[in-house]
Amino acid sequence: MRPRLSALRRGLAGALAVCAVAGSALAQAAEPQAPAAPTPQNAAGTNGAHTPYSFVPLAYTPARGVSFGNSGLTIGGFSTLEIERENDAPADVALDSLNFLVLYEPVDSLRFFGELEIGDLLDWRSNSDDVHSDPNAFFERLYAEYSASDALTLRFGKFQTPVGRWNLAPAEPFTWTATAPALVEEGFDEQQTGVALHGSFYPEKRVVSYWLYGQVIDAFDGESDDDPIDRSAGGRLEYGDVRGTWSFGASLLGSRKDGGWTTTGGLDAKLRIGPRLELSSEALVSGGDIPGRDYWGAFVEAAYPLDQLSPRLAKLYAVGRVEHFDLAGAPAVELVDFGLTWLPKEWLNLKVGYRAAIHDRADLRDELKLSLSVLY
Repeated sequence: MRPRLSALRRGLAGALAVCAVAGSALAQAAEPQAPAAPTPQNAAGTNGAHTPYSFVPLAYTPARGVSFGNSGLTIGGFSTLEIERENDAPADVALDSLNFLVLYEPVDSLRFFGELEIGDLLDWRSNSDDVHSDPNAFFERLYAEYSASDALTLRFGKFQTPVGRWNLAPAEPFTWTATAPALVEEGFDEQQTGVALHGSFYPEKRVVSYWLYGQVIDAFDGESDDDPIDRSAGGRLEYGDVRGTWSFGASLLGSRKDGGWTTTGGLDAKLRIGPRLELSSEALVSGGDIPGRDYWGAFVEAAYPLDQLSPRLAKLYAVGRVEHFDLAGAPAVELVDFGLTWLPKEWLNLKVGYRAAIHDRADLRDELKLSLSVLY
């Protein structure tokens, strides 16, 4: 399927518009800011790596897992219970998955990381007396990496595709909203199986991070992506403030499947305005020969703590996202997602959200969703 020039032009315009908005807000955040509000812990694969060594063989830290003395081995994980209802459909209650995170660092420069997911544990619909359970196990991530320095790390295995921001840590406990952007879920493969070079530089209170990667071998565990691509090559560059108050990123990914190619390009931004409001945005444009990969879309997401309204609302956040997604051959859809996220403990994450779909599709409809995540 060839990309439509008009769609690509509109997509590029949308991407520039999103970053222009973020750029105007950046001018307001140029002065030093107070410490930012806490964000959900990310799951980039460092879970428990820096827990202080214990004098006993085992040491457990909530949300950080069990460390095995000074061996460099840490085992943690998380699980999520979801309750959702689309339009007038029956409510669905699911124990979505149980994920085990295993990190082994025999020396400082060498790391082995794996995320094993056991899915489809429990599923019940309100219009049925039956409980469905069909457990299956697969690796969401499995890789080894060697770090020569902060600026140079070599990774080999299965890892998250570094396109934009959301997909770097898309699991339920590590996101602000209960639903994921359609742009991320439908736009590209969630994982790559191959090799990557990545690192960060720190010039004068700034940070420059980069990724160069490619899928150079067949996906060995394709459960995460229903129809994975054959080969790919991509890169990502991010520039921001070392304090994390703002950053801008750009991504490019070329994918090949069954002899056809698709090119995906994107811009993204993150900004904290004052000590409280956090904004993030992504915009992607994709076109080429692979069916179902000709699209453009963008979203802006916000999170704001509510503790100033009342001390009883401590660690409660108002969250929201506005998104446009236009897939070739399907109606364009606008999605508005809003709700609350409560982080009472480092190991507990509760979200409730409502997604309203304008000009909805069969797979993108109005939805009410509640999720409860526990980190071990």
